[in-house]
Amino acid sequence: MQERVEALAARLRRQAAWCAKDGSPLYASLLEKSAHDLAVQGPVWGVLSGYADEPGTAAVPLRFMAAVHRLVLDDTLAELARHYPSTGGEGDPDATWPIFRRALIDHREQIQALVANGCQTNEVGRSAALLGGFLEVAHSTNRPLRILEVGASAGLNLRWDRYRYESADGSWGDPASPLTFSHHFEIAPPMNRQATVVERKGCDVHPIDPAAADGALALRASIWADQLGRLALLDGALKAARAMPFQVEATGAVAFLERELAREDPTVATVVFHSVVMQYVAEEDRRRIEALIAGAGVFHLSMEPTDKAFEIRLDGDLLGVSGPHGTRVRWNVDSSQQ
Repeated sequence: MQERVEALAARLRRQAAWCAKDGSPLYASLLEKSAHDLAVQGPVWGVLSGYADEPGTAAVPLRFMAAVHRLVLDDTLAELARHYPSTGGEGDPDATWPIFRRALIDHREQIQALVANGCQTNEVGRSAALLGGFLEVAHSTNRPLRILEVGASAGLNLRWDRYRYESADGSWGDPASPLTFSHHFEIAPPMNRQATVVERKGCDVHPIDPAAADGALALRASIWADQLGRLALLDGALKAARAMPFQVEATGAVAFLERELAREDPTVATVVFHSVVMQYVAEEDRRRIEALIAGAGVFHLSMEPTDKAFEIRLDGDLLGVSGPHGTRVRWNVDSSQQ
């Protein structure tokens, strides 16, 4: 029992450190305090004890924070909402913690049930990290793109070509887009390239409808509550999703790719892509996905974490690195130097 408690507390502390590194002092503090509370088997353990045996890749700390944030956003936790920046609060960690902790007692069953939901942070900022890969394929093949995303969640990154990207060295995309990335590039990819998407499809085991009120709430809840810039980007992506509706298919990646890659079309360049997904996929399915992509001879674009960075790769070749949310994109940079 004590070993399980300590292991889960260590995961909360590790996520706290990542939140501190990536600009969320509120979540860093709440997670650190939650780890201490869990270690003495306080109300945090009461909420999370049923998830103690899940692997670290299941992102239980993020699901925990998203569960509470969802109840803040829907005004179930009105007192806590007065402290969360996402609902106009001041974000003072010390003032927020006792109210956060009390919410775990008063709404234990509701929060427990929400933690059961898988991690569905459909971070649209990752489009900025993937942009250069799509442009490279379009440029090198001189063909329109057919894009297939596995683990697509709400499909926000399937709409990457509907967004605007700006850097010190150039820009790409419609200036009238409801979403502009203007601070995501430290070293930008070449943007003086054309790309046209003629077909887009995605799959997810539990897809989210971004046009539905409940879907938008789930997506907003997954954003760290003191990162208002990310929330603004998400709101822009939701507008783009409403202007260009389509459904992400509720199926696994293997079945999806077996069907889609069986259809060949030499007039297009097919790109299978994913971002921060493979940690949630079973090892056997991962191997099958890689074999299907390799066997079909299509392009494989990914943004996935390593020990040092989030690497952007095209057919295994390293193109660049970024932060977890698609910020700090550095093109043509070796991750071993980060």
